[in-house]
Amino acid sequence: MKRFILLLAVITLTACTTTPPHEFVADPDEKWEQRKSELSEINDWLLNGRIAIINGDESWHMSMKWQRHDDKYILDLSGPFGAGHAQLTGTKNGVVLVDSDQNYFFADNPDRLLQEVTGLRMPVQSLLYWMRGLPDWDVKNKNQKLDNYGRLALLEQAGWRIRFKRYINVDKHELPQKIFIDGFDLKVKIFVDDWDLKSKTFASSKEN
Repeated sequence: MKRFILLLAVITLTACTTTPPHEFVADPDEKWEQRKSELSEINDWLLNGRIAIINGDESWHMSMKWQRHDDKYILDLSGPFGAGHAQLTGTKNGVVLVDSDQNYFFADNPDRLLQEVTGLRMPVQSLLYWMRGLPDWDVKNKNQKLDNYGRLALLEQAGWRIRFKRYINVDKHELPQKIFIDGFDLKVKIFVDDWDLKSKTFASSKEN
C-alpha cells in the first residue's frame, strides 16, 4: 500500500509539472494574424531574466529586470560594467541611463546610449517588440518564418537574426522564454525566468 501511495504521488506530481501538448493549428498564417493582434495589446509587463552577450572570446553575463507600462519602461541590467548595474528609463521623450555611480546620461535612442556609456551593444528598441514575439513594426523584415503553431520562429531585421527557441504560457498568451540573437559579430542569448502581465506600477525606486 505504501508503494502504491508513493507511486500515485509521483504520477500526480509529474502530471502537474508536465507542459500540456499544443493544439493542432490547421493554418499557422491565420493563427499568426490572430496572435499579432493579441500580442500588440500587451503594454504592461514585468519580466525577470538573464542575458549572455558573446563577442569572439569575450562574454558578458547579466541579470535583467524589465518593466513596462504604456509608453514608459525601466530596464535594469546587473552585469560587468562599473560596479555591476545600469538602468535605462525610456519614455516617448527619450531615454535616461543611470550607471552604478549615479551618473545620468540622456539620448533619444536606447541602443546608442547603452553602447556609448557601457560599451555593450544590444537592440533595446527592437526588443520592446521581440520580447513579445513580434517583429519591430518600425523596421523592415528581411526574413520571417513561423513554426507549426503560428508563432515567430525566425526573424531578420536591421542586421540582426533572431531565433525564438522556446515559448512559455503566460495567462492566455504564449510569450518567448528563450531568444537567440546574432548580428554585428555578436551573439546575444536571452532567457526569461518569469513574466507578469498584471503589473501596473513600477517597482524601482530610481524612477525618473
